[in-house]
Parts: sequence; structure tokens; C-alpha cells
Amino acid sequence: MKLKGLLTVFVFMLSLIAVQAQDKMFERFSNNKDITTVYISKALLSMVPNMDTGGMNVKGLANKLEQLEIYTSENKNSIKQMMLEAESLKKNKAFESLMSVRESDQIINFYAQKDGNNKFKDLVMVISQNTECTIIRIVGSFTMEDIKKVMDK
Repeated sequence: MKLKGLLTVFVFMLSLIAVQAQDKMFERFSNNKDITTVYISKALLSMVPNMDTGGMNVKGLANKLEQLEIYTSENKNSIKQMMLEAESLKKNKAFESLMSVRESDQIINFYAQKDGNNKFKDLVMVISQNTECTIIRIVGSFTMEDIKKVMDK
């Protein structure tokens, strides 16, 4: 019984380290002068239902989001850094790969991290081309049905 308890604590601590490493990754992006960063807080996201969103129904999802981060660069060294960080999402097993799309010279990868209740808590979309890379991170607590509702409208 003690072994189970110790293993549970160990797994919990590893997950905390993975989350902290994830936050540090995005902290590094925002400290790089060659990477354009956008951070949108929960307060601003809560105003989304009152904004024109191009006909998309985001009312149900907006109140479930904590933050939105967007990082983009056209600098070769920064693109390499961003791609290495994105690859580490898969390697640390905290994130699962949801989908990958390749069109011409553009590759789009979607990664997700779920909480214990099988809800998404962190979605990351990586859009890479030869001359540009963009990473979009959505943090909150939402289900696949929430996402489908937005896409259906």
C-alpha cells in the first residue's frame, strides 16, 4: 500500500514538472525579441461573446478559457527553437498528438493535454513553414463537444 502511495506522489510530481517546463517554454518565447507574442487574459476572453467573431458561436467556449497565447517568428534561429520546443511536447508525453495536416510547404500539428476529468486543459497548434512558424496555445477546461459546437456554427 505504501508503494502505491509513493508511486502516486511520484507521478504527481512528474506531472507538475512537465507543466512547469511547459510554462517555461512559453516564457522563453516571450523573452525572445525575434518572436512576436500575444497574450490574451481570461478577462478579455470573457468579452468575446460581445465581440464580432465572424459568425462563430464562441459564447459557450469563451467562459471556459483561461488564456490564449500566440507566438510567431520569421527568424530562422527562432523557428528552430520553436520547432524544438514543439517536438518536446510529444517527447515528454504530457501532450498527445491529435492531428497533423500537411499542405504544400505548411505543416500543422495539434497537441492536447487533458486533466483527470477527460477535459482538455491545454491545446497547442503548431503551424510551420520554411520561412515562418506560429504556435497558438489555448488554456482552459473544455470538452471536444465544446470545440465541435464552435466549429459547427
